[in-house]
Amino acid sequence: MYEVTMPKLSDSMEVGKIIEWKVAEGAEVKEGDVLAEVESDKAVMELECFRDGVVKKLVHGDEEEVPVGEVIAFIAVEGEEEEAPAEAADEPEEEETAEQVEDKAAAEDEERAEEEEAEPEEPAEKPEDAEEKGKGPGRGRHHRMRQRRKKAGRKGPRRGSRVKGEEEEGERVAISPYARKLAEEHDVDPADIEGSGPGGRIVARDVLRAAGAPGEQAAPPRERPAPAGRLNAEPLAAALAVRYDMDLSEIEGTGPQGRVTVDDVVTARSEVAAREAPPAPDEEMPELEVSEDEADVEDAPFRLKTQARRVIGSQHAIPHFYVTRGVDVTDLMQRKDELKEQHGATVTHLVMLACVRALREHPEVNRSYDRGRVITWKHINLGLAVDTDQGLTVAVLRDAGGMKLASLVEATKELVEKARAGKLSADERRHPTFTVTNLGMLDVEHFEPIINPPSSITLAVSSALESAVVRDGELSVGRVMKLTAACDHRIIDGATAARFLHDLRLLLEEPEQLLEDA
Repeated sequence: MYEVTMPKLSDSMEVGKIIEWKVAEGAEVKEGDVLAEVESDKAVMELECFRDGVVKKLVHGDEEEVPVGEVIAFIAVEGEEEEAPAEAADEPEEEETAEQVEDKAAAEDEERAEEEEAEPEEPAEKPEDAEEKGKGPGRGRHHRMRQRRKKAGRKGPRRGSRVKGEEEEGERVAISPYARKLAEEHDVDPADIEGSGPGGRIVARDVLRAAGAPGEQAAPPRERPAPAGRLNAEPLAAALAVRYDMDLSEIEGTGPQGRVTVDDVVTARSEVAAREAPPAPDEEMPELEVSEDEADVEDAPFRLKTQARRVIGSQHAIPHFYVTRGVDVTDLMQRKDELKEQHGATVTHLVMLACVRALREHPEVNRSYDRGRVITWKHINLGLAVDTDQGLTVAVLRDAGGMKLASLVEATKELVEKARAGKLSADERRHPTFTVTNLGMLDVEHFEPIINPPSSITLAVSSALESAVVRDGELSVGRVMKLTAACDHRIIDGATAARFLHDLRLLLEEPEQLLEDA
């Protein structure tokens, strides 16, 4: 069974919203098919299918907000069985009527007679010879009966029959078809693998763990809660409970005869998460009491709520301090039209180019602090704040350290277009190591940004306004742009920020040096 989980589409994404499912339960899907539209904190993305199969269950519906990593759908894959605990997946047994018992016995007698009539006589074997070959008397007949039942569409052995099949000791290892395929691909011997599935069956995660393959499935299996007796639950509900370490016996079922359904497990998990979750930072303030006569009140869009959580979290967790420097960009602004015509460059592109050049000289700025770790980035991933219809988003220009002006302009233009269309990929939003936010085109003299993690500095660029400047001891009128660096005081100190801004100012005030080899 293939589990579709809520993907992590950006560094800051903790919750995603299912905008619309593009498939229905029971639908056949192929690898590459679009399953749903999912909204992250940055954009709306298409969620693709990675396996061929049939949609077994949509765990969450349209417009639902789901934490990253939660199962949102199950897809039944051909050749794979549901890897749910057998005790938890058992359905209540129904008593058979006398008429059903008689009919079953007659059918079995008829089947046995047909087989004995068609089966050629074989030389008698000694019991020890049969044991030596790993099969007891009559095993061939039972095997053919199982095959006949499979062709007839029956699932599994008859109640009360004694079938060992693949799990028979000394013959084959109990392993699911998909796990066997993975074992062949990774050149792993199933005999050396300890199974964590029902009855010790080897499942996919066991093979991946033995092969040392990366990914969530390669993690050690969780301890499964021991089911108390025969539990009345849907197989998928049992599988979901195992994944989230939930005790099915404590979940109230709403299905027929009190059966626990997938929805029951999801509801129970949501209730537990709500009880255990710490209060959101904005809940520390008293809720506004607003009457209908005072204002119209509606639920905030998903991305606005996500943005609110993110900036509150940034301000709460990161100690901000600010350093501001005025830059005389008179000469640079005089070349603005020329650079626009030659390279399509705007003031934003020139500031970005200067930031890249300054970061190459100050690698200590291209670092991050995270939970006791200092992360020194190997590349400059330049983030640019983009204003869209859905709010602010940050597009990331990856490995910008070696870019010249023309390539930077081209790459940035494409990113901005994708950001405004809500088409940024996860990689185009991932790990900005330095972020630029520019309000220069909106006649702004000065502003202080909030740090965009994991950047240790977010640079605010204001408008290039006419101002009095002093050059060679003489007063004149020039164009001054104020740059304000919001700095993470856990890893950036005042002197580091000041040195970085000093060199950034020199590059912007001397266009020839900035555009050298551009």
